[in-house]
Amino acid sequence: MFRPIARTVAVAAAYLLAAPAVASADSIVYIDHGNVWSASPDGARKVQLTDGGSWHSPTQADDGTIAAVQGTGPIQVMARDGRPIRTIATQPARTGNGGTFAARPMELAFSPDGTKIAYAYVAMSCPPGSTCTDQQSVFYTRADVTEATPQNVWGNQFGAAAPEWISDDRTVVESASHVDIDPLGGGDYSYTLWINSESAGNDFGDPDVSPDGKRVAATFGYGPSKILAFMATNGDPRSALPPAKPTAVCNTEGGDELAGDPSWSPDSGSVAFQDKEGISVVRFSEFGPGCGVASATTLTPTGTSPDWGPADPATARYTPPVITPPSTEPKPGPDPGPPTAPVGGPERPAGGAAVTFSFGRATVASLRGGLTVKVTTPKAGKVTVTLTQGGRRLATRSAIAKKAGAVAVRLPKLGATKARALGGKSVKVTVTAAGRSSSRTVKVRR
Repeated sequence: MFRPIARTVAVAAAYLLAAPAVASADSIVYIDHGNVWSASPDGARKVQLTDGGSWHSPTQADDGTIAAVQGTGPIQVMARDGRPIRTIATQPARTGNGGTFAARPMELAFSPDGTKIAYAYVAMSCPPGSTCTDQQSVFYTRADVTEATPQNVWGNQFGAAAPEWISDDRTVVESASHVDIDPLGGGDYSYTLWINSESAGNDFGDPDVSPDGKRVAATFGYGPSKILAFMATNGDPRSALPPAKPTAVCNTEGGDELAGDPSWSPDSGSVAFQDKEGISVVRFSEFGPGCGVASATTLTPTGTSPDWGPADPATARYTPPVITPPSTEPKPGPDPGPPTAPVGGPERPAGGAAVTFSFGRATVASLRGGLTVKVTTPKAGKVTVTLTQGGRRLATRSAIAKKAGAVAVRLPKLGATKARALGGKSVKVTVTAAGRSSSRTVKVRR
């Protein structure tokens, strides 16, 4: 259905000469070793903005204001250099099957003008007397508050996830593996179908529309065969509801279970996304059947969740000033006057980095093929990944990380009968590395 694009830095010299340079003022915020970073798109400048690990879902407004989440929340709003501005506490919410979401915001997206933040709840819901199902919803809040905007203002967008802004009052979301547009009207289920996955022959996810409204990027498929698909719009998604279905123009070459989170550059000519190489940055020399690639580089081999914006990257990390309290000891001689606060202060300690991991959607097909888990460990050593269901071990495999950073561990393949029996059931992925363990429970899709 889609034509391939070549992912290589070694391109024709004519393309390199013709391709406009990426603007130096642009910046990409992302996660690396569990913390939020800011970088110039060429990777020449990189600044770590947080400590402590377990950060996720970074996003930035056009003025460089950043939002992200550590652990289960709340939402943390910070300046482009990491200076804390405020926290936004979100509330529990209803799931689509009558259960309740815990207040655990993820998949944040800042509106371009910085006035609103979209976020998602994604969880396994098991209400009494009902079957457990994978539930997701999208919500919106003003960005200048400490308690999230009540959910009835913009509604509970049941079944939607992965919100990204098309304009200051409209988002694109993933719903039931389709691509939909939410015009931010009041009421639940207010989004409108745009790109139907059934007619495409596979499922879409993580959609993002370029700032000029002319291009769309989204994941396509699951597991080892997942690709990034690129489409040209027909009509303006910033105003039409919905516009005509986009035209597929090209896709990444080969499958990649870790592909996702595409984010367009401010000039709509480049795209950043996560994949097995880390965070890749691709610039198109032409956007049509087959697509021409002017350059393709790796911003960082251990990063995930890129979000590209027009603001300058941080020049240095914010360091809170150290205030020396006045001495209570009596001093001889004349009054020396009030003490002065020293300028600057010591570097903030690095904190303990967490063990983080990611993998594509758990499906019967991906378990049969051997689920690939990308683990980021804070130091070298043995990394073990185990897949269990109901306390029963299904598969396990270990690898040796030669240094701190990312290592991919592919679990053994499950037999066809065993994999099919897991369809619709919950499994747990547990990662042990650097003396620490982390687990995640997901539902296996058929």
